[in-house]
Amino acid sequence: MTDYPLKETIHSMLRRCVGWDYTKPCIYMITVVLADRRGKALGTVLADRIGDRGLPAAAHCEPTDLGRAVEGCWEAIPRFYPQVQILGKQVMPDHFHGILWVKEPLDCHLGQVVKGFKLGCNKAARALSSAMASPITGLGKGLFAEGFQDTILFSRGQLEKMITYIQANPLRLAVKRAMPELFTMVRDVRIPVILSPTAEPADLHFSAIGNLGLLDRPLVQVQCSRRHLNYRRVPKPGGGLKIARDAQGEPIVEFATSEYENRRDELLAAGRHGAALISPCISDGERQIAREALKEGLPLVTMQNKGFSKLQKPSGRYFDACAAGRLLMIAPAAWPHMVGEKRMTRDDALAMNRLCQWLAGEGAATIDYKGHTPVNIDRMALDATRSP
Repeated sequence: MTDYPLKETIHSMLRRCVGWDYTKPCIYMITVVLADRRGKALGTVLADRIGDRGLPAAAHCEPTDLGRAVEGCWEAIPRFYPQVQILGKQVMPDHFHGILWVKEPLDCHLGQVVKGFKLGCNKAARALSSAMASPITGLGKGLFAEGFQDTILFSRGQLEKMITYIQANPLRLAVKRAMPELFTMVRDVRIPVILSPTAEPADLHFSAIGNLGLLDRPLVQVQCSRRHLNYRRVPKPGGGLKIARDAQGEPIVEFATSEYENRRDELLAAGRHGAALISPCISDGERQIAREALKEGLPLVTMQNKGFSKLQKPSGRYFDACAAGRLLMIAPAAWPHMVGEKRMTRDDALAMNRLCQWLAGEGAATIDYKGHTPVNIDRMALDATRSP
């Protein structure tokens, strides 16, 4: 499978980039979804070629008449907004991706451009529906759900990644359908653990996506202090900082100590000998070791500080690892899904590190929980994993 280095996004059709001027020239990737996500009105994904392990190696989406009409409306945008050039499109059964280039300043917000496109799609859908034996349902409020999701091109090389991302959408869906057990969110996974040598086993509850069989392997915990590796940060539009990346989308390491390199080598060696790495991916060093494990094709269990959405799926290297059965993503069951990023609090980090210790058992890292007693740490971890 191809490497898709775009960061996994939990889409919100109403969220915009704070501080960004949506009338200025830039390249955008736009996503709109059907108002009825259960519908498949726009096309059918078909596998073109089967590769290793019987999985699709190539696929395309065959658009319906309505899907072709949506593509036509997208291509027609420059007739109404000559400042805009169309760079790409990809129709999917229940959503649509398009890439456009605002070459000159707009007289209106980009949202007005997308609104016009959606109105054209509504008109086309009603015309097609009136001529069909089985009319298209759910057009009362429009074909697409309210709003849109946008990705703004900020870095060199990102356009190629955007194009690759939307073109690979049919293949990702075909692989997901071929292995639903690896891509379906499981809401309540019960994992029994020994909290201490003298305690009775306790049940921890998680939501999960991926290969639950990795929990049967020896687990080795990834834990790395921020003192030992840091990524370079640069200002981002609207304020704040973001991780600097190279032309291939890889984070740029500002510094790494010999302690980090030794620990990384130990962990990757354990992965090569059959263990699965388990990581909360909190610090830059922990994220970097996870990236290197994925590059090597090593089994990886990651933990996040919020639950999964019903339609969430991994992307990029995480998608390929999930399809190969080498990835499990888990989240404490008492922490619900929420749209957008959830700020990582110290309490979250403490609870996640303790949970990783319990799950790893003999492979747990030694952690100094400064200023907190073991009882308090245990309580936070148990509260996070109570059955929903």
